[in-house]
Amino acid sequence: MIVCLYGKTAEPFVAPALADLQAAAAARGGEIAALAIENAVHAGRDWQSVERLYVLPFDVPTHLPAALPLAAPQLLQTLFPRADAVNAPAVHELCWDKLAMARRLLERGVPMPESLITSSPDEAREFVRRNEHAILKEPRSCGGHGHVVVFADDSGTIAGEVPGRRYAVELQASGLRRSLAHGVLSCPPPFYLQRLVTSSGRGGVLKPAQILRAYVVDGQVVFWTERHRARVRRPADFIINATFGAAYRFLPGVSDAAQTVARRAAEVLGVRVGVVDLIRAGDDGPYVLEVDTDGHHMMIDRSFKLLPEYRDVYDLDRYIADLLLAPAVAVQPPRTRAERRPPARRS
Repeated sequence: MIVCLYGKTAEPFVAPALADLQAAAAARGGEIAALAIENAVHAGRDWQSVERLYVLPFDVPTHLPAALPLAAPQLLQTLFPRADAVNAPAVHELCWDKLAMARRLLERGVPMPESLITSSPDEAREFVRRNEHAILKEPRSCGGHGHVVVFADDSGTIAGEVPGRRYAVELQASGLRRSLAHGVLSCPPPFYLQRLVTSSGRGGVLKPAQILRAYVVDGQVVFWTERHRARVRRPADFIINATFGAAYRFLPGVSDAAQTVARRAAEVLGVRVGVVDLIRAGDDGPYVLEVDTDGHHMMIDRSFKLLPEYRDVYDLDRYIADLLLAPAVAVQPPRTRAERRPPARRS
């Protein structure tokens, strides 16, 4: 049995992807069952028959039976003990935790823009001053949410912009969450900063770098898109994300370097289905910005399906369905020394 798990609270957003996954499976003579987490925990059923599991966003239900754990990864393991989860909950948590993800990528030598993870406001301010422009990211986020383009004036005062708003930014020594009061955005540690990669246009005017997205399924990049803006008027417009008005276009091909970096990032994080965002500006890059997956926290944006150029070759859910329906590969036990020895010749 193959199951796609989702939450009823997220159903209005995940329903199109869920329908496309089921339609792709049906076209291949297979079936992917849709199961709401709210039904899974209270159905009183044994889910031992679930062999593969694909997860879309959900909230852990309140009032769980006492035997079930509250943490989502452990809850999935308890409910579906025999299932091959694509992606594994631990992998999804790693991509959701941007600090852990960045540390893993940097430790394994995956190229990223110059980055800083620190709890020191002074170190964070110095990073902004030295790079002139940077992006301050939320430790846990996706879709560009929580990104602030920050820059320092001659006095060292840090300002920041998000689409539609400009703030004075105060980097605090402690605190639990960001807060906004009287035009001042107060940000507690840890601070996750990346150098803003840009191109230079006429007269030295900064222009956004190229933002690429690789769609990875089972170790292979199945297609590419590029995100772009028609106009860039202010610092916040350098956040090139569909959530904030950027548009997609399909790319027929990219450089070998971009292909290699995208596959390497997915491999390092253990991502079987996901997207790798890259940035490059001339000879600067390609660098990995982040890696996102479908899972209980977040979901891969599929708004590229609305483009007039959309074709079956760009159908991410078709590739996912093929992966879910593929026969399990039997793992052969290693041969003994006697089995590896060539047969004796007859005289």
